[in-house]
Amino acid sequence: MARKMAQQTSAPARKNRWFPIALVVIVAAGGYWLFVGGGQAGSGPPATHPDLLEVLAEAEPDASVGVAIGPESAPITIEEFYDPSCPHCATFAGFAGKLLRQNYVETANAPVRWVSYDYMVGFPNSVAASLAARCAGEQGLYWPVHDLILSRQTRWYQLTNPGDAIAEIAAQAGVDADAWNACMRERRPLVDIAKSHQFGVSRGVNSTPTLFVDGVLVDLGGVEPYTHIEGLIQARLEELSSGSDASESGQGAP
Repeated sequence: MARKMAQQTSAPARKNRWFPIALVVIVAAGGYWLFVGGGQAGSGPPATHPDLLEVLAEAEPDASVGVAIGPESAPITIEEFYDPSCPHCATFAGFAGKLLRQNYVETANAPVRWVSYDYMVGFPNSVAASLAARCAGEQGLYWPVHDLILSRQTRWYQLTNPGDAIAEIAAQAGVDADAWNACMRERRPLVDIAKSHQFGVSRGVNSTPTLFVDGVLVDLGGVEPYTHIEGLIQARLEELSSGSDASESGQGAP
């Protein structure tokens, strides 16, 4: 530092040239500090599992709190129960889940509607991460934050205080800082997370990831997830097509 100051004293022009850049860096850093938790504009202390337990006892199972992607008219529904701190969930989302959504959910005339539910296994930072995705969902950005939370899981899930790391992910997904921070401070979606968890309990979920294809539990033991689930989708489509053809044939009979 002393050496740099000496150089600036002997070369005033260089100091003037770099001063605006330094000012921009300071302002940007200050804005980031406010976003991730500094001062009143921050998101506050991260929500924890004990915070969830306070509302969990009063929460009723509610299928409507799932967050869906894909057309409402899709003939097949896949329900996924996940914990954002679960390493298996991150692995599934990073390959099989990503490809299934690309090929069957996010295409034109997609045959699958995918619904995400929170199921808290008990990892310490899961509640804060689920809350982050749902607060982003108030701005239509649930899925970008959901996906980044899982793909960058190792950056936050073992931290004593994951608030800054999770806020950085939300910022990279493009959330409005003021609105997202307010939601995180007020913990508005916490009840929905509790209802989602209780819905999983009512369905017999006891681990993550757990998936259902049109209400039928998917057994992922000893299988390659993408190939197995793709096979279930194709079989279901054939079944629906066959049933439709039979129905049409019946209607046309005298």
